[in-house]
Amino acid sequence: MKIEYTCGSSALLKNINDINLELICAEEDEIVNELKRLKTNVSKVHEIPVNDILELLDKCGRLWLNRDYSKKHIEMLSHILNQSEELVTYELESTMHAILKENMKTIIKDELGNYDILDKWIDTDYGKVHRQPRGLMFHNVSGNAFVVIPMSIAMGLISKNCNLIKVSGDEPYFAYAFYNSLCEIDPTIKDRLSVMYFNSEKSNIYETIVKNSDCVIHWGGEHSGRVIAELCAKYNAHLIMHGAKISFEVIDDTKNINSTAQDIAKDIICWEQKACLSPRIVFVNNKVNTKLLAKAIGEELKKVTEIIPKAYLNPWTSMKIIQDRQYCLLKYGVKNNQKIEIYASYNSDYTTIFNDQMPDKEDIDKCFNRFIFVCPYESSDEVYKYVENNLKEYLQTMGYSGNDQQFIEKMTLLGVSIVTKPGEMPLHRPGTSHDGIYNLNEMTYVVSNQL
Repeated sequence: MKIEYTCGSSALLKNINDINLELICAEEDEIVNELKRLKTNVSKVHEIPVNDILELLDKCGRLWLNRDYSKKHIEMLSHILNQSEELVTYELESTMHAILKENMKTIIKDELGNYDILDKWIDTDYGKVHRQPRGLMFHNVSGNAFVVIPMSIAMGLISKNCNLIKVSGDEPYFAYAFYNSLCEIDPTIKDRLSVMYFNSEKSNIYETIVKNSDCVIHWGGEHSGRVIAELCAKYNAHLIMHGAKISFEVIDDTKNINSTAQDIAKDIICWEQKACLSPRIVFVNNKVNTKLLAKAIGEELKKVTEIIPKAYLNPWTSMKIIQDRQYCLLKYGVKNNQKIEIYASYNSDYTTIFNDQMPDKEDIDKCFNRFIFVCPYESSDEVYKYVENNLKEYLQTMGYSGNDQQFIEKMTLLGVSIVTKPGEMPLHRPGTSHDGIYNLNEMTYVVSNQL
């Protein structure tokens, strides 16, 4: 698989049905022209009924759920992402179910309180209330999990904004393929949606885009997030920030160790732990047989790897995972004289590290590609203090097995934005907040008519 980066054309990908793809890098003047074109359609897009938008998304989701249609795209994504076709299929179908009409209806009702509030004025005690789109929205999309693309696009369309999507050079294919499928169903989608790639090292392009945008949604890392945040502050563009998050699991109690291990393994494999909602560490109450659970997680990862195989990025990545195992064994087991056991494949398929103490903060960044720490605790206060001292700025999802509501209250007060059961960390149920906010809420603003 080969992707070439060239400049000078506004087309994003050439030869999309060919194994050799050419990623085209847009220049600043092309982006400016596209921004102007989208801006001229803001009023027209505002008149589109929400139901029509949901019908479009539903048809698109069902199109992708047809494996005859998605087969060639799954093969391509597998090449680009270095994930197995089985894993891409698993992730893709979960994503497409999320944009089906009934799920989107639930999201609108839960996030905005009223299904019709985007279309018309709703009666209140003081008069009427309505939600208006912000106008032109820029989506700065990361390449670590393609679930971001359809959800960000769907929210941008439902909120009746005009949308410019900047794709990641790491994985540009899916955004264009998804956009293409929307255009197949409704060619007028081009009036309110555009997908482009440009060299993000050219900071002046970001400045040009933000200066001409009413709202920016950022999905990505810390550095790019800081750049975007500064530009939004400079040009008074509304910012919706997602990214640079870390998630974990807490097993305070369990009725069945094997079942819990199976659920944890499901959480670990999605996006090969590259998504913000992927667990990197599992905290286990000492009243549970922690060593047995760690071993069971290793066994379940072995089983899952046979059903949903892991692909390899390159020989160096595989070598690094094995080196990281040895590093942890030496650092915690020999140097620090801690109790450590490793349950792992002979190659780099999966790694479960049982450590009787919490890992240092920098070692959490080793937890990618089915690599997980399992650490026991005596009191939930230990988990709280560890998370507060090491993860507080990056908190997102906590997979939790137990019934300590006071602990949940403390962790969400600390910054955890989603609490879910083990096995459901990759699954955002319709209406669930994302990073502590509702995107539809942020992509629109409230207007009131006092009568």
